Amino acid sequence: MVLYQLLIFSLTVACSAIYMFGLKRNNASLTKIILNVFAVYALGWIVFMVFLWFNHIDFPLNLEAMELTVLQHLQRIMAGQPVYVEPSPDFVPLAYAPLYYYFSVPFAWLFGANLFTLRLVAILGMLGAGIVLFLAVKKQTNSNWWAIIAVGLFAAAYRVMDTYLDNAHSDSWLLFTVLFGCYLIEQNRSRVTNIIGVLFLVVSFWFKQHGAIFAIGGVLYLTWRDGIKSSWLYWLLAALLGPGLYAAMPAGVFGPQFHYYTFTVPSHWSEFSVDAVKRYLGFIIKNYPILAAAGGFASVYFAFKKLKTVSVWYFMFPFAMLSGFMGALDPGSNNNVFITMGVWFILTGVLGLHALVEKYAPANQWALYLLGIGLSFTLFFYSPASVVVSPKAPEAYQDLIGYLNSLDGPVYAPWVGQLESGYAFSPSVHWVPMEDLIRGPGEDTFNHPNTRMLLKPVLSPDADTAYILMNYPLENDTLLSFLLAEYRLEADLGDRFAPLSTLPKRYNLEYPRYLYKLGR
Repeated sequence: MVLYQLLIFSLTVACSAIYMFGLKRNNASLTKIILNVFAVYALGWIVFMVFLWFNHIDFPLNLEAMELTVLQHLQRIMAGQPVYVEPSPDFVPLAYAPLYYYFSVPFAWLFGANLFTLRLVAILGMLGAGIVLFLAVKKQTNSNWWAIIAVGLFAAAYRVMDTYLDNAHSDSWLLFTVLFGCYLIEQNRSRVTNIIGVLFLVVSFWFKQHGAIFAIGGVLYLTWRDGIKSSWLYWLLAALLGPGLYAAMPAGVFGPQFHYYTFTVPSHWSEFSVDAVKRYLGFIIKNYPILAAAGGFASVYFAFKKLKTVSVWYFMFPFAMLSGFMGALDPGSNNNVFITMGVWFILTGVLGLHALVEKYAPANQWALYLLGIGLSFTLFFYSPASVVVSPKAPEAYQDLIGYLNSLDGPVYAPWVGQLESGYAFSPSVHWVPMEDLIRGPGEDTFNHPNTRMLLKPVLSPDADTAYILMNYPLENDTLLSFLLAEYRLEADLGDRFAPLSTLPKRYNLEYPRYLYKLGR
């Protein structure tokens, strides 16, 4: 991979040299060709991203570990059941805000309560985010080229963003609502437009709790730009529809344990540590050094130069960084917690490079902005094959169903959850929400009483024979390895179900492989 990255950056340097040569010779055709080469490369990543949407949407198992558990939330809503209920061996709610599940309901009426529907909703959110990104950059730069570069960087950063944005999760809608809310506020057309922008920012909180950071930032920006007297209504709306509505939410709407799962549980996860700071800074330096620097410098420069007329994109830069830092404080999180921050680096970084070209002639003469863009694309580069799911996945899924049905006892698969169809795991509580209930700084999750309670059907099954299907060896599981006292390895299935592997993430879980049998 390093060789490919070196090749891409070498081509960037070569193209930049040709661009400088064209400028010196006043050869507009040559410089235009080079700019078109960059645009075509960006468009290539955009087209590939669209291909991935079609490639991923019908995948029969988890693209990300919790997708089937997210589906359980939607299925409960469709069945008229509350989402946030007491933990049970068959279902523990995820500690996320509820809007993604409920927003997916109309789509489920059309396409069914399944992974296809949830991924379709996520894809629409990602598409919307890409459109807003294009419009925002075009408005600021008055250039389709810069807008295409920004969206191309967004698409190319799919792996950096932990391959989450087309998964059955709320991340894409958090991103879209934050971007669109800021975009409306940036227009400064009318009080009504500003109100709608604030509403979208508040809605982002209901998709994912970190949206609250952007809602606060958006209202502060309006106060900074328009003055306190003109902004009291924005504060009132944000307070009423954000913390006010959240605090007053009746138990009958989302479930009796709504506040417990969406506030109490995640409040235990954060841990300020040297490792958290290293993770945060290391992620930025590794993936966004040029864009973060350009965006940060531009944000500071224009904040002092334009004061109250500074763009919302620059004003919100520290809030985006704060959202990423808050995510880094959770050591168990995947890198999707950095998505919104990363998009802000891309947006403000592109705007910053454009401003550099406009205000500093050598940046154009020496093609510095092209080198910055090329280096960013280089750092984002990954093997496209690593995110293309196997064409054998449907066949492997049917093989898995057949294999499970051939076993002479119930099967528990902690990293799968509950299947869409063909077989019912028993119990079906997922590993992640089960651990979420007890993890935190200094907490020992091994052989925890809460876990034993939820896994009582596994420890004391009604049947004489029972099984556990793991994605990795049970002895390596810090939460569940105590089950080895009751279960022994029955079979290592090798790569039989490898076509059902999850997409690459910070924590790679791959596919069901190790079968353990009750050792009575």
